[in-house]
Amino acid sequence: MGDTGQVNVRVGSTDDLLSLAEALEQEAAARYRSLAARMARQGDAELAAQFESLAKMEDRHAEQIGERGLRMSGRAPKFARAKWETPPGYDEDEARGAELSAYHALAFAVRNEERAFAFYSYVAAEAENAEIRALAEEMASEELQHAALLRQFRRRAFRQQRPATIETPQDIGELRALARRWDAEAAAAHAALADALDAIGETSDARIFRRLAEDEKLSAEGAAAARTRTLRGAADGLRALEESFDRYASIAERAKDEKVVAEAQKLAGRIVARLALAGGARRNTLLIGEKGP
Repeated sequence: MGDTGQVNVRVGSTDDLLSLAEALEQEAAARYRSLAARMARQGDAELAAQFESLAKMEDRHAEQIGERGLRMSGRAPKFARAKWETPPGYDEDEARGAELSAYHALAFAVRNEERAFAFYSYVAAEAENAEIRALAEEMASEELQHAALLRQFRRRAFRQQRPATIETPQDIGELRALARRWDAEAAAAHAALADALDAIGETSDARIFRRLAEDEKLSAEGAAAARTRTLRGAADGLRALEESFDRYASIAERAKDEKVVAEAQKLAGRIVARLALAGGARRNTLLIGEKGP
């Protein structure tokens, strides 16, 4: 995917799609094992076990895709390669450096599962062949399920990491007032980020975050920001949105008033739409091709 989220991979056959799907599952398994090892080194045995379990799940999916290729065409999918977006600071050479928090590790995993979902959705929408479209839709659904599971883990980490930030409103009026204030704060942070990105020539990313800031300012309805958060780059801008989603999802889980639950779910949905827009703000390239010499 380029800066705008456009997929620069052409899928011309079910064999192409199965090849890429197998590669994505293998890459996911490798990344989850890497994250499991890192969490183990940091002393988080529970999260390390979760990532190892996810790696095994991806291994099984890769095997199933290979078997499916054999059934459909009589041969295993041809070799393909796929690349995940790596989070800031997640360089293999720096793996022994600063700690990667449980929340950020899970946010990284969620983002890449959502990225795979977006890719398959794009393939399904663009496919002229009914067989390719049906297969892509099935795979998109599976990636969405993976992302949903990871979001549950991430929300738990969010509650453990930032319990003070989760304000549980008693009624819908209080929730709406908080949402306006949070939108005002987000608008200020994303507008400042857009200016900073413009200053270093990242105009495409700047344009996306400026659009986000405008939408957030509109939703704030004139409310004032109680604090201003400094976002250091596009990845921080995405994380701020993910935290907003987790805040509303946590409120929906905790609230006892059904109107508050419904409103929190509605507000979480608004954040999902913003995440879809902001997702194009990182360079995510999926690569596919036969193995060279």
